[in-house]
Amino acid sequence: MDRSERPAHRIAVKCGALAMLMAVASALGNQQIVPQVPGQDLPRVLPPMKLRGDFQGIALGGGRIDRGVASLMETPPWSPARMNGVVADPAVTALVRDLGATDFAQRDAATTALRDAKVPDEQIWIHLLSTPGGLSYEAHARLLDIGYTRIKDAPRGALGIQMAPRMGEIDGVTVTALIPNMPAQKVLRPGDRIVELDGKPIQVSQQLSTIVQTKRPGERIALVVMRGQRDAVGRVVGGPDGRPVETRHELEIEVGSRADLEKFGDGGMDSPIVDAGRDRMSELLLETFPAPVRMIRMERVPGELIAVDSHPDIIQLQAQLARPDGLGLGAGVRSVLRARLDSLEASARAPGLTDNERAWFQAVAERYRELIPEELRPESTTVPQSKSAR
Repeated sequence: MDRSERPAHRIAVKCGALAMLMAVASALGNQQIVPQVPGQDLPRVLPPMKLRGDFQGIALGGGRIDRGVASLMETPPWSPARMNGVVADPAVTALVRDLGATDFAQRDAATTALRDAKVPDEQIWIHLLSTPGGLSYEAHARLLDIGYTRIKDAPRGALGIQMAPRMGEIDGVTVTALIPNMPAQKVLRPGDRIVELDGKPIQVSQQLSTIVQTKRPGERIALVVMRGQRDAVGRVVGGPDGRPVETRHELEIEVGSRADLEKFGDGGMDSPIVDAGRDRMSELLLETFPAPVRMIRMERVPGELIAVDSHPDIIQLQAQLARPDGLGLGAGVRSVLRARLDSLEASARAPGLTDNERAWFQAVAERYRELIPEELRPESTTVPQSKSAR
């Protein structure tokens, strides 16, 4: 039988939010035929979400996280209610079209322009929702990655306060110090007890941090503080029960940025609830706007597994490693490598694979990890794999 007449074996694999259909034809020796892999910046697929940090201090009502806080991150920014009245900017539309240009420099320039904060987030979502005529795989992948980054790396708000832990049954968070050049310095005083923020009661500092970090710098936020009365020499006035005499103050404050907080203060910690919310929202983005199916045809001798180096991500990484400047250094390179590795590991966990198919995808992920220079290599999250798949 002529090689061209031999049946093809197809493996359908859904890699998280991306669908990849691999056509595996028999014979043709050990040859693998892999098309040109378009560009870079493929969308990132997250592993199962893991919450970081100790949540004991924010457990409310039966051990559950405050739903009022969690709900802040559950409405997608591309939802109809939030996109009502948003119109695509023709200049942004032109840049989105350039994401799929045949010239790499043109694609790269458009990607850089769309990553600029001057392009509103709403323009990214409206073009994912309604770009006339649809997008090429390359343009869709790049725009999706830009949207992913907008969610994961969105600026976090900050007030610029140091807080004392909750004492006894007294609700609220007590301000112990104000960080210079931050918004709180103009509105609050040391000793103020913040009992409400953005219309939500505050019991512990983690709640306050979560709400503030979901706000963008420049937004205004309402708060209620209990402020102790002081005598002429600045001493706190006590009441008949021995507690400080406090007065209620309804205030409003403009949210600062975490970047400024790190510049003028110690920076504090990122809220694990905000991190979890961003993980959840970025995963929802990939599920809502899945990239179109991409065909990759590879041929092999029947009964033999395809060489893992035929996978497009392996080919691309090897090509980058062969360049004079290599992969470069920095957190950006590390995050891209981690995202691609996450995607490969997610493909190995896809349901419906045969044992051999799963072993092959596990081998691809492990091969990708081995190629990453040790100083940039992320920790492993894969399950043990069969060495026969190599």
